Amino acid sequence: MRRTWVSAIVSVLAACGGGDGSPSAWDPATTGVTDDPGATIGTDTPDESTSLDEATTDDDSPSTTQGSSGDAEASTGAPSYDCTPWATQWIGGPCTGDAQCTYDGGVCLLEADGFPCGTCSQSCVDLCPDLESAPETFCIDGADVGLDAAGWCVSQCDPGILGGNGCRDGYACAALSRYQDPGVSTGVCVPEGTNDPMSSCQEELVDRGVAFVPTTHELDHPEGHPELDCVIIDPVLLYGPIDGVALVDGNESDQPVLVACETAIAIADTLAIAASKSPAATRMMHYGTYNCRVIAGTSTLSNHAEGRAIDIAAVMVEGGDEWSVYADWEDGVANPATPAGEWLREFTDELWSTMTWHIILTPEYDADHDDHFHVDLTPGEGFYE
Repeated sequence: MRRTWVSAIVSVLAACGGGDGSPSAWDPATTGVTDDPGATIGTDTPDESTSLDEATTDDDSPSTTQGSSGDAEASTGAPSYDCTPWATQWIGGPCTGDAQCTYDGGVCLLEADGFPCGTCSQSCVDLCPDLESAPETFCIDGADVGLDAAGWCVSQCDPGILGGNGCRDGYACAALSRYQDPGVSTGVCVPEGTNDPMSSCQEELVDRGVAFVPTTHELDHPEGHPELDCVIIDPVLLYGPIDGVALVDGNESDQPVLVACETAIAIADTLAIAASKSPAATRMMHYGTYNCRVIAGTSTLSNHAEGRAIDIAAVMVEGGDEWSVYADWEDGVANPATPAGEWLREFTDELWSTMTWHIILTPEYDADHDDHFHVDLTPGEGFYE
């Protein structure tokens, strides 16, 4: 039975990051301009068309204490923030005035306007410039963060660069739509309190120190089945590593995976179990999470179509050995004879005994699962083979 979600007071972890070149040297001809909504999953998978996946169913640098001294907090009750400058002033970095946003069109959204330590920005209509080694940017409607209705560039949430949930101190990650283009959304850093409250599931991820970005998911339909809807409830982009275990896809990419938040909790539990075993896992390879499709040979939505499943293909353990489901699972053997076979069998047994997943399909189930464990969350179901 799934655990009851634990409510938590959410605070975004302080961190700093930035680019590695002079911002005044930014050139639109050489700096990438992106229209990426930030939700690229990067989880290319093997062909699953024949896979059955269900069972029975500067003075230019702002001060590091700008607006945030402990004495000020004690005397006024105002919150204290870490205003440490970025390595490079860029969109999303702290500032006290426009002169510190040293790139073409730089504007500082001031602390007095509700932006802790200030935030470098610039006006936009649809796209914003990006700078290598800094978080990607996104054009939002200022009305969504307490400004007049107009396009403003902000930084996307980037746990890989800024840690935590990918935002500076005093900012939270929220899924917002692009200015004048509500069909495109992504997770961006906005002042705390201006975004919608996190779900209790997302609060648990924060409480556990799991890196993720709230996101949105547009309605989709499986090929050949326009009557079926692929909907993800409480979608998030989940980042590894978790408990020291990296999460990579079949192409060795560690891009975040798109899943329902509840699934993110289950994946975090899965990696924690893998990390606790002897030898401990250091990396886990998967063959995909979200995939808008039906179960092969049926007109029933796969759990992948709702972001409630992941296909686990292999693990690397301490010492460097890599054990794959295809090569190392001892099919039909009750008591595996090899360390790899024993590890894999004990792993799935523990996933089942802890009810981390409702459905666990191994090579014991059928030949379509010879190269992966399909695990999913199917409310009211329980099946392991």
